[in-house]
Amino acid sequence: MSAAGATGGALVNADFPRPLKGSSTQHLLTTLLTDFWLDSAAWIPSRLIVALAADLEVTPSAATSALSRLASRGVLEQSSVGRSSRYRLTDNARTRLVAAVDRVFAFGAGTAHWDGCWTVIAFTIQETSRDVRELFRRYLKWRGFAPVYGALWVSPREDPSELERACAEFGVTDYVVFRTADTDLHGKKLIEAWPLDELAQLYQPFIDRFSPWVSRTAAGDPTPKEAFRVRVQLMDTWRTFPWDDPDLPLELLPERWRLSEAHGLFAALYTELTDRALEHVRAQATRYSPEPVPPACLRLPDGGRVGQANGQTAHRPV
Repeated sequence: MSAAGATGGALVNADFPRPLKGSSTQHLLTTLLTDFWLDSAAWIPSRLIVALAADLEVTPSAATSALSRLASRGVLEQSSVGRSSRYRLTDNARTRLVAAVDRVFAFGAGTAHWDGCWTVIAFTIQETSRDVRELFRRYLKWRGFAPVYGALWVSPREDPSELERACAEFGVTDYVVFRTADTDLHGKKLIEAWPLDELAQLYQPFIDRFSPWVSRTAAGDPTPKEAFRVRVQLMDTWRTFPWDDPDLPLELLPERWRLSEAHGLFAALYTELTDRALEHVRAQATRYSPEPVPPACLRLPDGGRVGQANGQTAHRPV
């Protein structure tokens, strides 16, 4: 089947799997394909994806099933060449993932200055539109909002114009959005909308799990296969945090906030594992791909890229 006849193309709105506390095969494969082929429209043979999934301790049957489900969700499109199948991200999924990757990389960096104002939205969605209400609440949480009371949500950062556009996209018409200075508020502090004690505990397991790899990587210890596995698992774990932590301004948080330490670990290790992880992917592509697969291109937290995509060599910034 040609690319034009593939399933799950650009007109399909990607329905990503719901965020989970832990990993899942669908999430892991989405992370894998985003890490290595976000900027490429090349078809990736299913044999290669299944082989790389095996390096992540995913069974072939689980990987094949996850690929099929991601295609049915519009996250991937599928094509066949003879008796072999191949996949790639749909245009819609790629567009959304580019924005998600940018946010995940920026999450925890602590570089954004808070202007001392809050964005507030109060809204009503009919009981007959429960699905829309749930999707809109998930969107608000992803954007860093928290509910103060029921349908009254607040964020220390959101641009009201962006929020109004989101209301239009979700079909939410009964709402009010405004900005207010923190110094003008009385009564309950809005920062109490977030469970700070719980947020502070999110990062210790992440730090305990991945910090030993910093010294191992500095010593040149990880094999390419290990570097690939740890790098994908690192991102697959890190990308879950924005669902629970809105990356609140440091001005509102206690000193020595653990997110700052965790972000430093993530950014450094993710970058240092890049070359060896890419070496492993290229080796597997040579072994399992029946036709040439363009070398993967890997994005880095500092905005640089390593590898090659669409025929253009990319390097880390100097």
